[in-house]
Amino acid sequence: MQKILIANPKGGCGKTTIATNIAGFLAGKRQRVVLQDLDPQGSATLWLERRPPLFPAILGVTGESGKKERQDFDPQWMVIDSPAALHGDDLRDAVRRADAMLVPVSPSAFDMAATRRFLDTVTQYKAIKQGNIEIALVANRVDARTHSAADLEEFLKGYEFPLIGHLRDTQVYVYCARDGLSVFDLPRSRGEQDWEQWRPLTRWVARHAAVRNA
Repeated sequence: MQKILIANPKGGCGKTTIATNIAGFLAGKRQRVVLQDLDPQGSATLWLERRPPLFPAILGVTGESGKKERQDFDPQWMVIDSPAALHGDDLRDAVRRADAMLVPVSPSAFDMAATRRFLDTVTQYKAIKQGNIEIALVANRVDARTHSAADLEEFLKGYEFPLIGHLRDTQVYVYCARDGLSVFDLPRSRGEQDWEQWRPLTRWVARHAAVRNA
């Protein structure tokens, strides 16, 4: 089972959006996916509760619950939506258990400052120094016409981790959260622009799986 951790200590940076859409993408590819909700707010769990029953199934678990259910489900993927302010031993343990980590960053000074402290911390972990976990960055809620987007781009260039996606600031994600959908569940007329923006992320996920399963 491949474990993808979505992490950044800054609340509101888009962790649940990234987690639910990755889970939706993988489920749409007929993969058995567990979405683990570690956030006390339970946003990913609420998303699953709203998900239409005829859409590709995703198993939801909270914390370390549902171990028997997970075993019976025999998942190929676990997507982990981590809480804000994840730090210390909890962060180190979460990183150690993951195969890959995506770090979403929004274009604000507060988000960039929190992300800087976070990345400076995790780069000191043994698992990362030894290359046991892949890390990639995702620019989230980006409006390319703004100065803040340019500031974010310059900030992310300062790290050796690849920047694998730029996701636009759009109400599409608000509607998907409300209805329990991912952008990949939308009809082409509504989802095509966002599918294109997600393509580098989904390719990264596919390459990661190919490397791990080789």
